[in-house]
This record gives sequence, structure tokens and C-alpha cells, in this order.
Amino acid sequence: MAYLPVSLPSGHKLVADSSPHLWGHIPNLTAAYIQRSLEQHAWRFDRVTGEALVVVHIGTNDVASGLSPAATVGQMEALIDRIQRGHAEPLYVAVCSIVPRPVDNEWTKPTVWEMNRGFQQLCQHKKDCVYLPTGTLFLKNKQILNHYFNRDGLHLNVEGKQILFYY
Repeated sequence: MAYLPVSLPSGHKLVADSSPHLWGHIPNLTAAYIQRSLEQHAWRFDRVTGEALVVVHIGTNDVASGLSPAATVGQMEALIDRIQRGHAEPLYVAVCSIVPRPVDNEWTKPTVWEMNRGFQQLCQHKKDCVYLPTGTLFLKNKQILNHYFNRDGLHLNVEGKQILFYY
């Protein structure tokens, strides 16, 4: 999972960190940089044996990184390919949607929507991949449920993290 240890609900431990949240915050992002990032984190999955499920959740900071939705979806595809590479048994990947946030504006709302649509389409075409529409957990009547977020309107609070974790 791409949770940082401080984000896990109490009593849970981090198994592996595929944190693509760092990609997009680097000026002049290059294919070589993306490949190094993939190898920096995805090698941990080389040790997985037998059938397994990897859940990938990109943090909401990626929305404002300036990277286009198409480039972010491309990074997700590269991450999935790298994670699944070389496994004799199926290594299933579940891609979580990006969570809508109270701080989203006229620029970031469509970006969230485009990225999630891109992730959904990607998972429809990738073998052993499924899209998890986790963003819907934080909406009621198309309105964001603010009580799941910290005061900053960007990060999930403890209750929000638990809702996401137990999806």
C-alpha cells in the first residue's frame, strides 16, 4: 500500500511502500527519473511469492503536482507493469481512486475526475488489475463529507483514514 506509517490506523503495520506521491514534484521530470523511482520502491514486490494483492493509493498531493492526468495514468501503468513483472503466480493490483478534497477548486476537480477516469480505463485493460472507486466513500449526494478531513481540507483525519483502509 502507498500509505506512510503515520497514516495507518492504529495497530496496522506498513508492509511495502510503492509511494508514487513523490513523482511530479520534481522539475523537469524525465523517463529516467520515473524509472529510478519505480525501481526504488517496486523491487520490494519482487520478494512476494504466490498469489498476492497489491493496493496502490496515490495521495491527493499528486493532483496539484502539475503533472497531467495522462502522465499520471502513464506512471500508474508503469508502476503496475513493474510490480507484476516476473511473477509466476498472479500478482493482482487494485488501484484506488483519488479522493475528492474540500480544497479542490475549478482546476483540481476536473483533474481528480480525469485521473480517476484514466485509472478506471487502465484497469479495464490491464490483466489482473481492478479499479477501486474509494473516492465515493467521501461523498454524499455529490457533496464532499468534510468531517473525514483535517482542517486543512487536504488530508484525511483518523476517521477518514479508517474508512479508506477498511474499504
